[in-house]
Amino acid sequence: MTEFTPYRNAVTGLRHHVMPLVKSACVPKALLFVGNSLFFFNNGAHRMLRQLLAKTPGAPKFRTNMVAINGASLSWHDVESYFRPNAISSYTINENNEVIFRDPAEQLWDSLILLDSTQGPIHPVLGPQFRAAAEKNAAICRAHRAQPLFYITWAYQNRPEMTEQLADAIIQAANDCGALAIPTGLAWALALERSPEAPLYIADKRHPTPAGTYLQACVIIASLFGLKATDIGTDNGIDPELALLLRETAQETVERFFA
Repeated sequence: MTEFTPYRNAVTGLRHHVMPLVKSACVPKALLFVGNSLFFFNNGAHRMLRQLLAKTPGAPKFRTNMVAINGASLSWHDVESYFRPNAISSYTINENNEVIFRDPAEQLWDSLILLDSTQGPIHPVLGPQFRAAAEKNAAICRAHRAQPLFYITWAYQNRPEMTEQLADAIIQAANDCGALAIPTGLAWALALERSPEAPLYIADKRHPTPAGTYLQACVIIASLFGLKATDIGTDNGIDPELALLLRETAQETVERFFA
């Protein structure tokens, strides 16, 4: 068997050919995750993000939620419906069991992270559907004064060549839509290069362990919030040495990718 040799971008040193054209985004105040099980494992990437931001100096006040469908491609989502008033995130219930309704004058979402299935962006049949859904849903976001954000997923554990394939397909879609791509898959690959035994995958070789979800949140914080992942002040139950590696890798990836 021929040993796999990963490609290195000459500028970033990361595993992608296509360069991102959009290198910054507005800091979210109301962020919706739109995706599938890559987001909902471990009680949700959105909750991990919230927990880590709560322990990060200078973090802004924001709210977040998630719409995730098991096994979903981006084309499965009715993104237009996620902007309905009096639906998603129209209220919360506090510790006293009181219902707190969202101010209807407040913008529902100003940012959406759009995630496809791992196979979708690079599959010969599903790839065109992904690109069409990316264009359609980016336009829907902007019609509601929200910024679309695309999410670079990670390779299957037993298919490392997927890293650059996914990165290139998703960066290109983001470029075509004038949107930012969040480089989680590139950080994931870099973390495994530095610590090949890092427990980022569960047994199915696809979905994240809590450490994998921790890395997701670190990359999102460094990409979107104007904060350093290395300043996150909690391991959130992850082994401290591993959590430090993930924070440092997330920060370095983001700095290289958006340089």
